[in-house]
Amino acid sequence: MTRNPYGTVLYFFLLLLLLLGGCAHREAPAISEADMPPPAALYERLTSDPAPGRTLVGILYVIASRPGERYTFKIAAAAKRPDCLRLEDLSVIGLPDFMLTVNGAAVRMLLPRSGEFLVGTDSSQRLKHVFPSAVKPVDLVALLYGQPPGAIPDAKSLKASVDGNRYRLDVYARGRWVQSLWVDPGTGLLAKVEAADGSGKTAYRALFSDFTQTGTLMLPGRIEIETEGIEKIHLSLRNTDMELTSRDDDPDFFLLKPPPGMTPQRIE
Repeated sequence: MTRNPYGTVLYFFLLLLLLLGGCAHREAPAISEADMPPPAALYERLTSDPAPGRTLVGILYVIASRPGERYTFKIAAAAKRPDCLRLEDLSVIGLPDFMLTVNGAAVRMLLPRSGEFLVGTDSSQRLKHVFPSAVKPVDLVALLYGQPPGAIPDAKSLKASVDGNRYRLDVYARGRWVQSLWVDPGTGLLAKVEAADGSGKTAYRALFSDFTQTGTLMLPGRIEIETEGIEKIHLSLRNTDMELTSRDDDPDFFLLKPPPGMTPQRIE
């Protein structure tokens, strides 16, 4: 009996398609909770100060959007863990729209166009001109470092699990959910955060990507922040050429001083 050469070719062609199809649908090996580091050790690594005494400086390119509105900003930023921040608007020609410093609970803001120097706290209503109400200024300090926001009290508990291809840590304080953290198992870097508001609902979520090496640190080159609730705002932050430096030569760098002749106004 003579073998049909075309039938043989067709057979091997179909076999190749089946093999390729099997490869295309093959899923990456699933991770399990057994692969996770101990929750306390993982949380400690995510929240520890990666550069004690050093200040992270650079330029932020920000797009702020909400339904029907979109704004772009270029901001000189400096952040020092755990609670020091300095922002200066560079997006306009001439006088900046604002300069702002955060030093612990003290928030100071200079509005050159209106000639105001404001002194308050992170709960002051006038801060909404710069920050969405769901995102505290000190939260941004941690987010720029690719870390979870907020100082969680020692009386906290951690729940570890696997969510898709990420490790997940749910953080509770006094029995109430505070935040959830998603960690890339391959790199150990924070991929996503959900933070709670005062009532235990999601206040905002932040996603981290485009990590780059800065000294000994891996920092997110892009941060996407989306708030929940009535005031839904999306912030896209792109930070390039960030660097670590020391600001010991300027003790007031994170404590803005009023210009000569300008009287500070306390805001609530």
